[in-house]
Amino acid sequence: MAHGIPSQGKVTITVDEYSSNPTQAFTHYNINQSRFQPPHVHMVDPIPYDTPKPAGHTRFVCISDTHSRTDGIQMPYGDILLHTGDFTELGLPSEVKKFNDWLDLVSHCKHG
Repeated sequence: MAHGIPSQGKVTITVDEYSSNPTQAFTHYNINQSRFQPPHVHMVDPIPYDTPKPAGHTRFVCISDTHSRTDGIQMPYGDILLHTGDFTELGLPSEVKKFNDWLDLVSHCKHG
């Protein structure tokens, strides 16, 4: 884990003391079993999926843990799609194909 500290237009990256021990990091930062939030991470409210992107900005669309349940997801427009976590339920080849087909359908996501 790392976080930036602005200093006269520059950002200094400091390494979190628990970077080399993820289990200890989880234990240290875990407020309760349903929420993990390191103190230097600030939660933000999501913006509506159809909000226009300001000119000159890059929009990242971040999703995770879809577990083969991509039907009905309203994907916002963006420049870069990041999918982290599990995209299948069981890891079956048919689930991988379904996910790949879904990615093809949401390829409209990548535009400015």
